[in-house]
Amino acid sequence: MKIAKYILVLTLFICSGCSVSRQLEKELDSTAGDNSFFQGVVVAEAESGKIIISHNGQKYFTPASNVKIFTLYAALRSIKDTIPTFDYAVKEDSLILRGTGHPLFLVDSLNEKALRFLRDSQERLYLSDIAIEDRIFGPGWSWEDFSYSYMPERTIFPMYSNLLSVAKKGDDISVVPELLNEKLNFSSQRRIYREPESNDFYFPDHGDYERLIPFKTSIQLSADILGGVLNKKVILVPEDIKRQYKSFKEIPNDTLYSRMMYESDNFIAEQLLLRVGYETSGKYNSKTAIDYVLKNFLSDIDQRPRWVDGSGLSRYNLFSPESIVNVLQKLYLEAPSEKLSIYFPEGGRSGTLKNDFQGQSYIRAKSGTLSNNYSLSGYLTTKRGTVLVFSFMNNHYQGSAVSRKKRMSAFFKELYEKY
Repeated sequence: MKIAKYILVLTLFICSGCSVSRQLEKELDSTAGDNSFFQGVVVAEAESGKIIISHNGQKYFTPASNVKIFTLYAALRSIKDTIPTFDYAVKEDSLILRGTGHPLFLVDSLNEKALRFLRDSQERLYLSDIAIEDRIFGPGWSWEDFSYSYMPERTIFPMYSNLLSVAKKGDDISVVPELLNEKLNFSSQRRIYREPESNDFYFPDHGDYERLIPFKTSIQLSADILGGVLNKKVILVPEDIKRQYKSFKEIPNDTLYSRMMYESDNFIAEQLLLRVGYETSGKYNSKTAIDYVLKNFLSDIDQRPRWVDGSGLSRYNLFSPESIVNVLQKLYLEAPSEKLSIYFPEGGRSGTLKNDFQGQSYIRAKSGTLSNNYSLSGYLTTKRGTVLVFSFMNNHYQGSAVSRKKRMSAFFKELYEKY
């Protein structure tokens, strides 16, 4: 008798879940004709991968920063050890450094150990003259955005995330890195900008402000900035392929991954993808990295994405909701559960979701935003404790994303309460 009752309850539970999924999918289908934009939604059970809702799930969309989910997966699969802050070799009276693409060198006082190591060294300091085997900007990036903080140049030995920081309060002006102080010009104009091909910056001479603006990079500038920080001369030296390097490791990879996902940090994402290229093929090249990951780790994805960068800045990227759900499920099955809480912001509480989806902490997801595009993909734990993976993508709407988020919020609430 107890067994029959259990089976009845289980049957009702399953039917209830099926009912709400059919209802939500029907609502998505019924409103599609009224939309002047494109919408795609896929929801699946995290454990089994069973798709319970699919609305335009196999169509391609512009994913924006949802691309970082793929970059995270690529890094977790490819980068097995802590990324070195730099590589170094000691030869007689010389200390030779080599860049590793690490994106957080000299950021937020995270490198006290590395700086102490370099300052205490008695050898002459050299920097290997190498570069990434890629362009400084990704394919399809907006060329006119070079002076915005979300688009620093990609390099082999970045410092300060390749961003100039200027803080003005009254007559006091703080500049980091200090080396670029002489390149700042102040006038009565209001615009803040940099010349496209040089490090000539222009700022207003009135008002208080804090700004981050990318600087034009070069390996020589990296040597000069490092020399200024250490108060030592840093000299460029040709790379010797026979030179034996050691790795100086300081910042855990999880620090990079959580910052990339919580803050949607484009620079970290791009540098991580370059590092994936190096780890898998010996080249700091994003296309090499992407090709390797798609062939070796994601060959089972039905809708092969058009994936061109690590951050999602490019509108060349094309991903389907179903392919994103595929990778989210792989992460769920392959990564420890506590790691997912480190990597994915919580609805209404943290990261890029801190001010959105209030009261919906049962959502942990990555947002993706470009003008006229908003997507959210991640995990939803229902009231009954079932973990779902989802990707909800909106493309080419006019106006703000406020109304899109409101409808998405109602959708997630219905899933949470009734599935």
